[in-house]
Amino acid sequence: MKKYYLFFLLLTSHFSLLTTVSASQSDAYYHYLLGNIAQMKGEYPQAIEEYKKSTLYDSGSVYLKKQLVNLYILTGDTNAASEVLSEISKVAPADQSTAELMAELSIYNKKPEDAISVYEKILSTEPSNEQAIYNLGVLYSETGKYEKAILYFEKFLQIAPDSPDVYVSIGILYNKLERPVEAELYLKKAAEIDGNSVVGLFALAGIYEEKKDYGKAIELYDKLLEILPDDAELTMKIAGLYILQKDYVSAKKYLTGAKEKFPKNHWIDYYLGLLSLEEKDYETALKYFDKSISINKKSPEPHIQKGYVFTIQQNTKEAVKSFKKSLSLGAEISDVDFFLAMNYEVLGKYKKSESYLKKAVALEPQNSKYRFELGIVYDKLKKQELAEKEFFSVIEIDSNSAVGCNYLGYTYADKNIKLKEAEELIKKALEIEPENPAYIDSLGWVFYRQKKYDEALTLLKKASEKLDDAVIFDHLGDCYLSVGDIEKAVDSWEISFSLEKNKAVKKKIKKYRRNLNWTKDMIKLRALRSFKGIQDISGFVSANTVYKNEGYGANGPFFFKKPKQLRFEILGLFSVPQGLILMRQGTVVYVTPDKKQYNLTDDFFWVKDIFSIFDAECFDGLDNVSEKENFYIFKNDFVEVKVDKKEHTVSEIKFANGSGISPSDYKLLEKIKFPHKLDFISSGGDIRTTLILKKLNLNKNIKIDLFNLPE
Repeated sequence: MKKYYLFFLLLTSHFSLLTTVSASQSDAYYHYLLGNIAQMKGEYPQAIEEYKKSTLYDSGSVYLKKQLVNLYILTGDTNAASEVLSEISKVAPADQSTAELMAELSIYNKKPEDAISVYEKILSTEPSNEQAIYNLGVLYSETGKYEKAILYFEKFLQIAPDSPDVYVSIGILYNKLERPVEAELYLKKAAEIDGNSVVGLFALAGIYEEKKDYGKAIELYDKLLEILPDDAELTMKIAGLYILQKDYVSAKKYLTGAKEKFPKNHWIDYYLGLLSLEEKDYETALKYFDKSISINKKSPEPHIQKGYVFTIQQNTKEAVKSFKKSLSLGAEISDVDFFLAMNYEVLGKYKKSESYLKKAVALEPQNSKYRFELGIVYDKLKKQELAEKEFFSVIEIDSNSAVGCNYLGYTYADKNIKLKEAEELIKKALEIEPENPAYIDSLGWVFYRQKKYDEALTLLKKASEKLDDAVIFDHLGDCYLSVGDIEKAVDSWEISFSLEKNKAVKKKIKKYRRNLNWTKDMIKLRALRSFKGIQDISGFVSANTVYKNEGYGANGPFFFKKPKQLRFEILGLFSVPQGLILMRQGTVVYVTPDKKQYNLTDDFFWVKDIFSIFDAECFDGLDNVSEKENFYIFKNDFVEVKVDKKEHTVSEIKFANGSGISPSDYKLLEKIKFPHKLDFISSGGDIRTTLILKKLNLNKNIKIDLFNLPE
């Protein structure tokens, strides 16, 4: 295709000289030749001087003056160019090329409106002037008048319909006008005419990215990578899109290939680190970020990401070090200040936290997250007026900020002030998030302050069932005390203290437990909580069985999940896998390392019994049947349970079939006391199995596929 540019090429034609010339013409031609030679050598000042001498001998030569204009423009002397153009316009006012030079000069002088005026004047007498039409499209585009630019580019396509660059220009303009359908149409047309149009392919890929059609975008970037094989950024772009699709395998493939090709490009290790971060492989992520830093020690980005990783790992001091290093390298990202503040808050350095939060707010005054956290820090620094001001700012920025409404309302309630306002604020938060346990607790606390104890108790109980939180159970204890239920108050405070060691809570426990006479129903409730509070358990188990005076041992990790699912990975010497015990819905299977399966349902009686207690089904409908000095006996048709009065723990369980369990060695696990040793005795007494549980975790949402038989 013929190329069109805003700037004209230097004229290279020579004078058409007559065979016989006058002396003045001879001198003019001599200096013209010297000027032309200098011009070809790139010695523009010398060329200008020679052309000026030539015009002294041939003052009427429009051609010479145009040459001078071109050279003045090339050397940036636009004032001199303007003076010569004025002379030309007097000699040849209707000359078309003079008008074009005037437009050219206007562009150099950054006066696009003047250039537009000249080109439109040219079109009024020459409506099919391709150069003028094209240049008007460019000029209107540069001045932000996109629709007019499109109009002229469309006119140009009527003259030259196979112009891919013009289709690209129109496509880009439509995209700027936020009309992606038309943009895509024109850019696809450009790709049809010229499949190697880099600008067009990039623009079309960008549109697909905006539409989140990552597959098509990747396809185009792959094509661009064939055209630009040495473009490392393209590889990272493709990898980034695969990450957005959560296709980490493909992303890693592209980045690993790029790493081999561009070993000194620190961004590749950086993106590999981001990929590991996305996969929650934090240690590998840190290694990649360190590698990126070793290649380019001046890049702040890897230090920022290291700070995020250390924050996730709760390695607060290292997080602070990484974020501060990124700032020293020139990072100006408000989130860096925010995370620095958060980490200083964890360290209890509230003054430093305040200073960094102020920086974050200064960078983004309308960021409600920053202002909310600043309000919390002010609250901890006892700067109550400033805290209140920030919480109000959060609500002003986002009237639907549930967290802002709740925190301000709770602050009032905790200080026992403005209780009506507190109630309205927290109710607004609950309208937005009706099941949020923290907000339910806040409203319950407002009602408590208003002495509406029944309403408060209902809400605080609901909040405690939804979330194991020390403050919620502390509030619940206070509310129980206000309605005269001291044993439930102490029970709630003890749960609170198990979750967070608070001296004020401990003091209340000590004061009210001293002379407390626990009821048998409350003791049963506290004892059975050790089993009824379980959803999932994971940990390490050592199992020892004695059968007919012979001992058998096994150990390894175990996983229990309601309902009736168990996985016990038996390990041998040096932790070599020796087999797998799986139970689902009452069926027990032993799987050997070579995947042979044996049904052990009738042999592993203790597995069924452990399910009975972990699932807590056997504890329904227990009635008190006898009382001794140190324990109660509770019984139903399925099981008999012995509960220790002093410790409030289950000390013995007997099943109706004759088998029994003795739980012992209770330890605090989250909010419950849980037995770490379980002795199982068969109904005939000939088999005894002891389980010792270690490194226990509760409620870990264990994946269901762990309990499927291996293929």
